[in-house]
Amino acid sequence: MKTKWAKPTKFSAFLKKHRVGTDSSLLPEHVSASDPVAVLVHSWLLWESSSEQAATAMAKLSEQRVDFNELRVSLPHEVAGIIGKRYPRVEERLHGIRRTLHDLFLRRHELSFEYLGDKGKRDVKAEIESLDGITPFVSARLLRITFDVHAMPADDQLSALLHEHDVIDEPVDPEDLAGWLGTAVKADEAVGAIAAMQAAVDAAWDEGTMTRLVRKHRPLRVVEVVEVVEPVAAEEPEAEAAEPAEAPANKTAAKTAAKSTTRKTPAAKTAAKKSPAKKAAAKKAPAKKTAAKASGKKTATGKTAKKATGRTTTAKSSGTRRKAVGRTTKRSTSSKRS
Repeated sequence: MKTKWAKPTKFSAFLKKHRVGTDSSLLPEHVSASDPVAVLVHSWLLWESSSEQAATAMAKLSEQRVDFNELRVSLPHEVAGIIGKRYPRVEERLHGIRRTLHDLFLRRHELSFEYLGDKGKRDVKAEIESLDGITPFVSARLLRITFDVHAMPADDQLSALLHEHDVIDEPVDPEDLAGWLGTAVKADEAVGAIAAMQAAVDAAWDEGTMTRLVRKHRPLRVVEVVEVVEPVAAEEPEAEAAEPAEAPANKTAAKTAAKSTTRKTPAAKTAAKKSPAKKAAAKKAPAKKTAAKASGKKTATGKTAKKATGRTTTAKSSGTRRKAVGRTTKRSTSSKRS
């Protein structure tokens, strides 16, 4: 695996400088390579720290009689009180231990790797690397020490140290670095190479160089951890507190909406007023009534006129009759005289 940022020649010189011997143990005295769960926990404690810090933390857990199942169900701040709250990246480390142990427990309902005994190396590697929360450093150490699978552990502090010694051009992701180390180191030389790199890291911790490198290269990753882990619990109360604050706004909005519906707008008021056409129609209605009254009066006068004319005609006719009667009587009397 060729990469532009790696320098194999300088890496070989780096290993020769920090070589400690292949027979040196990669584990403290109270951790056995035949106990994969113990190797898993120790590898987690060794991740991004020194061998001395990891050995001291394992001793404290043993003194407090904290077994691995209790470590699985304990809260991170409770374990931090045992190993020390100033332990490097303590919260991220303890969260990772808990997640990995819990995932292992869910697979067979026990904290054991015995179910991997009849599987091949590829299956074992895939099974361990798929554990929840596990890092390339932890999985590689567990595979190399316990299951004899070729793998090279790498973390951020090793990447920064190799960059400091000009082995790589820039600090790279631990997963990419572990992949390159797996090709740069032969399988039969892996244990010696792992011991040499860990010795270089321990020397950098003792000299104070690692503290400087951690401050120089880690801040971006610390921000990422804060964004992923802490705000999840911190934002929920804020969201819950924000909900009651929105309720009054909704109520006021509802009240204003109700008022706006009940109150008449100027357009509605003008519409509610009688239009000129309606006013004209209303004014015409009395005129019709007066016309009707006037027509009624006319009909009444017509009737009276008819009555009057009737009376006059009868009076005339009676007068003519009287005249005729008078004439006839005069004629009759004159005839008699003759």
